[in-house]
This record gives sequence, C-alpha cells and structure tokens, in this order.
Amino acid sequence: MLCIISCILGGAIEHHFINKNQSFIQSNSQTSQLPTTLRIKFISLPIIDRTGLHATVATSNNKKMILKVYNPPKQTVPSARFFFTHTCKIQGKIKPANNMGQVDYFNVQTITFQSCYRSQPLWDDYIRYFRNIYTERLLSSKLIGKDKIIALTTGNSQYITPNELSLIRQLVISHLFAVSGTHVGILLSLLYLILKRLPMPLAVVKIIILCLLPIYLIFAGDAPSAQRAVLMASIVLIFSKFLLLNGITILSLSYIALSLYAPELHYHLGFQFSFTICFFLILSQKWLSKQNLYLVLWKTTLVSFYGTLLISYHHFNDIQWQSIITNIVFVPLYSFIIIPFAFLTIPMYLISPHIIENISILPNTLFQFQEALLQMFQPLTKFHWVIANYGVPGFLMITFCSFISMLLLNLKKYRYYLIFTVIAIFFSIVFKPSFTDEMILIDVGQGDAILFKSRTHKTLLIDTGGQLPHLKQRSNFNITERKLYPTLKSKGITQIDYLLITHDHADHMGELKELADKVTIKNIIINPHHFNRDLLHEVIDITKSEQAILHSAFELKTLKLDEFQFQILNATIKNSENPNEHSIIMLANIYNNRILLMGDATVANEDLLRQKYNIPKINILKVGHHGSKTSTSENFLATIRPEIALISSGKNNMYRLPHPEILERLSKQDIATYNTAENQNLTIQFTSENYTLSKAP
Repeated sequence: MLCIISCILGGAIEHHFINKNQSFIQSNSQTSQLPTTLRIKFISLPIIDRTGLHATVATSNNKKMILKVYNPPKQTVPSARFFFTHTCKIQGKIKPANNMGQVDYFNVQTITFQSCYRSQPLWDDYIRYFRNIYTERLLSSKLIGKDKIIALTTGNSQYITPNELSLIRQLVISHLFAVSGTHVGILLSLLYLILKRLPMPLAVVKIIILCLLPIYLIFAGDAPSAQRAVLMASIVLIFSKFLLLNGITILSLSYIALSLYAPELHYHLGFQFSFTICFFLILSQKWLSKQNLYLVLWKTTLVSFYGTLLISYHHFNDIQWQSIITNIVFVPLYSFIIIPFAFLTIPMYLISPHIIENISILPNTLFQFQEALLQMFQPLTKFHWVIANYGVPGFLMITFCSFISMLLLNLKKYRYYLIFTVIAIFFSIVFKPSFTDEMILIDVGQGDAILFKSRTHKTLLIDTGGQLPHLKQRSNFNITERKLYPTLKSKGITQIDYLLITHDHADHMGELKELADKVTIKNIIINPHHFNRDLLHEVIDITKSEQAILHSAFELKTLKLDEFQFQILNATIKNSENPNEHSIIMLANIYNNRILLMGDATVANEDLLRQKYNIPKINILKVGHHGSKTSTSENFLATIRPEIALISSGKNNMYRLPHPEILERLSKQDIATYNTAENQNLTIQFTSENYTLSKAP
C-alpha cells in the first residue's frame, strides 16, 4: 500500500513541477541581473582557483547559495574560526538555478572580509565549524589523498582536481566520493562496534546513534542520498522493536517523508540514483543473500548497474557499463579500508593532528595504490555506449529490459538472462532508428555549433563553439562536456562524418580538441589559406590523431548527406585581415528548403555574395556574426527574403548581441527570429512536405 502511495505521490509531484518548471526558470531569469545586498554566513571554507573565490553560503533566511567572487581579495582568507563567528554583508547579483532542485548562485565582483561583523552562531553552525576545522587541518597536512578524504567524510569534492574528478566520474565510481548509503552504513557499523563494547544497554546505544545521525548529516553537507540513508536507518532504529518492517516499506516511508518535506528533490540526480538503486537492491534481496562475500559484491554491482540504467539513459543517453568492472575493485577497497580510515581521521584531526602525521606512511601508500588503480582503468573511459533519446518509448523500453533482466536473475534463469542480454546489446548497438532529417542549432553560449543529421545518421557539424583562451582558463565550464556532447549523445551520434570550421576564431573552433576526445571525426573542412598558423598546426595534429582527412573548403565545393545537399560559397574578401571576412558560407538544400549559413561573414561578404551568385529565396537564415551590426544588411535581407532567422548567442553576453538594430531590421521584414540565448537548442526537422521548428533544451 505504501509503495502505491509513493507512486501516486511521485506522479503528482512530477506533474506539478513539470508544469511549474518552465515558469520557474523564466521568472528567475528576469531577476538574475538585479543587484542586491545579502547578509550571508559561510557554510564551507572558501576555495580560490583560477576562476575566483567559491564557497557555499547561507542567507539570513537560511537559504543555501553558491557564492562566486570574480576578483578575490589579495589578503589571506580568514580561518574557520572567523567564519564561525562572523556574518558578511555583500552586494552582488543572484543567478537563479537552471532547474528546480539546484542551488542559486550569488555572483560578486569583489569581497572585503573586514566588512564582516560578529554574529551569534546557531546550533548547526557548531557542527559546520567542526567540519571546517577538520577540513582546514587536513588541508594543512602533507597527507597524500587528503582531497579524497575530505570528499569521503564531508561530501565536498571541490578539492579534487577537475581532471581526476572527471576520470572518477567516467569510471562510474563517483558515488564513493559523495556521501551516500554506503558511507552511512559504514559509519553505523563503526559506531555500533565501538558503542556495544561500552557498559550500556542496547536501547541507549540506539539513542546515541539516533542523535549522532542527524549531526553527521549536517556535517556531510545534507546530500539527498545521505538524507535517504539516514532516514531509513532512523526508521529501523525507532520501529524495529515494535514493528516488523520490510525493506520496501522502509524505503516508501523515507520517500514519502522526503517528498513532502522537499518535493524539489525529485530533480536532484543524487535523489533519483539513491532511491532507484536502493529499490532494485531491496527487490533482489533474496538473490543477494547466502553467498560468499565476493559473489555478493559482484551481484550487488550488477543490480546497481540496472538501477542506474534508467537514470543514466534519461539524463545522459549512455550506458555506464564501466561500473560492472570498476566497482568490483573499488567498492571493497573503499568500503573495507579507505572509507573506515577516512572516518577515523575525523576525531584524530579534531583532537590531535599529530596522531595521523606519525603514521602517514600507511595512508600515503594506500592512496598511491588507489591512484595507480585509477590510471590502470583509465583506458575504459575511451569506450562509450551511447543510446539516442527516443523519448517515452525509449525510456519504457529501457525500463522493460531492466526489469526483465532483474526478473531472470532473481529466478536464477541465467541461460535466458545471457540470451536476453546479448539480444538487447545487439539491438541497442545495431538498431538505430531515425525518422527525420534534421538541423540543430546547438546552444553553446557565445559561439556557433550547427549539426545536420540525415535519417541514415550521416552527420555534418559546422563549428564547435568555444571560449576565448583567457576566459576558458578562468572558467570551469566545459562547453563540450555540458552542451555539445550531450546533444550529440541524445541523437545517438558517436561519429562526425564531416566537421566544417568556418574560420579560426575561438568561439567557432575552440572546442575542437575536447570534441575529438569524445567522438570520432572522419573529415575536417577548413579554409587553409586564411588560417592562423598555430591553429592550423593544431587542426593538422588532430586530423592525424583522428586518422581523418583534411579538406580545403573551396576545392571541395559541394557535399552530400543523403537528402541534404551543401554548396560551399566563396565570398571571402581576399586582402582583408579580418578573419570574419574569410568565413566559409554554405547553402544547404533539402526537399526544396534552402538554408543559408553565414558563419561570421560581414556586410562586405554579403555584398560580394550577391554579386557572385544568384542566391534564391531562402527559407532559413543562420544570421551572421551572432546578430552583430557588421552583418545582415537590409539589402541582403531584401535579396534572400528568409522566412525565419536563427541566431546563436550567449545569454547576457559581454558583446550584448544580437544588436537591437538587427532584431528590429528582421522584425520589420516580418522574419520570425529565434535565438539560442532565449530558446536553447533550436531543432528543425525536414520532411518532403514541410519543415517544423522546435525549441528544446
């Protein structure tokens, strides 16, 4: 009954928030640029890196936010003691979360800690103070692996380097570094082993553990997965003497309680993974029991894999098969050695840091071994199992396969399980239905990336997007990781047949290396006669490493991808030193629909284009240079007479593009205009009768 109530409650919450989510984003975006002054309390110690200062803070009404200071103070950042006893008054701009369940950002230009004033700590501030003292002392030590110990005990993984964190995620062992049910279970075991040896009744032991669990929850950052584990453990400790509760009942009670307390957690990945995996493990409890330890570990890894399958497909469009291999090695290493040791460092560093320093050779050797294991498994990250997003039918099919696999395993029908698995894998790799020819203007911020995909999965990508080098160094935002590659995966694309780089500006080719690390590139097309020498060498090196073919655009002239026909137009200004005026312009044709792609071409290119070519009426115009005044003249628009205009620009970009004059010019000629800054990805699907445009994330 509780399981049915949980399903009904979950459906009601999802229905409510799906309807509310878009209005939530829109209303928040309207206030994101308004300066405001907040009184904040530092929850975590500030971290200073190349992008600025970062910290988790709480406002006066106890709302969590991420503080980002672009120009951090030159003086030494105060200690944990200072943040425990002080509140800071800061002026900045609130950048709302993109989706519910995420934390808002508070962006500040600079901060002066002298302006902070003394304040009375609250009861939970004491817990966070001890956590920050522990973190501070651990960071000042010479211990190898201290960044991982902090992540294991406090849930704060920001001290792990981005490259190593990326490797951990790709090897699908990041759950070990985020406080979850595993950590809570190990902590409970340690507490029970210690307390049961003391002269006190079992009831007192349970009461002490019940009091310590919420304290640890605050200490560990209050992650949704930890909330689920702590709540389930508390229910067992409280009711086990009076009621015989099965696993599903306990899980359902926890789900109902958390959903009613914070329904927005439904949008949190940790919440989704935690409950789904736990549900699968409980369903397989009988199959997992009465086995030797290593067999139980292997079975648990397999069940957890099927638990993550639904969420991985829905959010990432890939199957994280690496977990079946890596977790068999890393889970016992962390569960029996590293995590228990990490928990023991908490009292050691709070009481006397010298204790751990005297035996540092042991943890140092341990983490050196762990690092060697990470490097040993690193080659697995090169093999991606991508499945296209087929919407609800695709999700239902993945769900069906997961539950059939679990049913066969639990019934111990291993022969049928293997046959079913082989068939499912074969169809997922070979069977890739595609029903439309489409063009996607990918939202890569202030840059260009345009994907053409035919119904037989042939692909052309025009530009990769990118950032200026100095901005890329100051930003942790990876365009390929966050924007470009997810779009390709959602279409089931692991190979780019043709990559055309319109010109050598960073916002058009800056993600080339990162893209080549993710997908196979077969052909690269550039204008080599007007290309920065160093960047040309970079393109040549990537061409060699990809074993691709490098083409000169104006020698290639035409390109065909099934029904898509592309003509490369040469309207470069020969003596110009402006790279924009050497942009490759393309005219695409499909089912008598004409698409003109202008790159960053200027008015001079437009004039030359009209002189050299008899340009027909255009259906779709990809506006030149992100809507800058240097492009899209009235004469040019009058010549090509487009039905719709597409603009690729970044939200609140520093250039303030598209320019209002261009938008007004397009409006006066009754040209429907769509901008990635407002609509995210813009997808146009073509049929023999017409084309349809959709705005989707």
